[in-house]
Amino acid sequence: MQHQTNIRPMVEGGVLSAIAIIFAMISAYLPLIGPFVNLIWPVPIILLGVRHGYKWSIMATAVAGVLIAILMHPLHAVSVVVGFGLIGITIGHAFRHKFSPVKTMIWGSAASLISKIAIIGIAIVVLGTNPLNMQGEVMEKAMEQAFDVYRSMGIKEDDLATLAETMKQAIGLMQIILPIGFAGAAVVDTYLNFWVAKAVLRRMGHYVEPFPPIKEWTFPRPAAYIFIGSMAAVYFGKSQDIILLYNIGFNVYIGAMLVMGAQGLALFNYLADKYNLSKILRAAILFLVLSNGFMTQMLVFAGIYDIMADYRKLRTPR
Repeated sequence: MQHQTNIRPMVEGGVLSAIAIIFAMISAYLPLIGPFVNLIWPVPIILLGVRHGYKWSIMATAVAGVLIAILMHPLHAVSVVVGFGLIGITIGHAFRHKFSPVKTMIWGSAASLISKIAIIGIAIVVLGTNPLNMQGEVMEKAMEQAFDVYRSMGIKEDDLATLAETMKQAIGLMQIILPIGFAGAAVVDTYLNFWVAKAVLRRMGHYVEPFPPIKEWTFPRPAAYIFIGSMAAVYFGKSQDIILLYNIGFNVYIGAMLVMGAQGLALFNYLADKYNLSKILRAAILFLVLSNGFMTQMLVFAGIYDIMADYRKLRTPR
């Protein structure tokens, strides 16, 4: 009897492992759709985890990694399996045990972030290079090549010097916010796989709890305190020339500002529904708000107000 019950997960595990291998090949050899397919590589692993548990999804991930290493290249296998395997295992486990969408996103994002850190560590140990430093070098070389083109077009050296200083500051800023960039990428990875796997599972007859409507989104009150604290850290870090404090504070500030902005969007959608605004008018208002720096700041402060005052009464009885 045990032998018979193991046949189905073994067959499905083999099929889904084969799909994962095909995804890896597409991501490597098809430049247009390859990057997108690479991002959704965990989907077959998620499906197997939902249907048969995390042990089978771990086994399928390991088998897919070995076969990718044999058929393609060991480094590609490492980048795919280490970079995305843990996401698939984690989200599949969360779906199987009926985690809430928010809890699934938190667990999946943590798995994605751990995977990205692991990839960087492997690159440093095995290849002896830091991908983060390489990105800065690539951007500087691209800037030099662009300046050569500008010189050939007759642009004055004084103007190029001003532009070079601006671009160097931009590159420096990008290097500072790399940590929050990785965290943001982890959230995007998780949400994309959540959405694709949810659509596939629905066709297979599995129910996955959807996210609540945007107008019902809310974040805990400490998020506002973190936002205010990050601004203080940025100020004191810069004024006292404490580079580490400034860098940490700036990354936290960017992340907290995005959270406050999301809270502001939730408040906007609530008010738009309350006053029956048309879709065209909503889109026009959002375009004006998001395309204007001052209005975007107002959206952030509206989010802070909503968190602190609980304007929509989501945390207190109506």
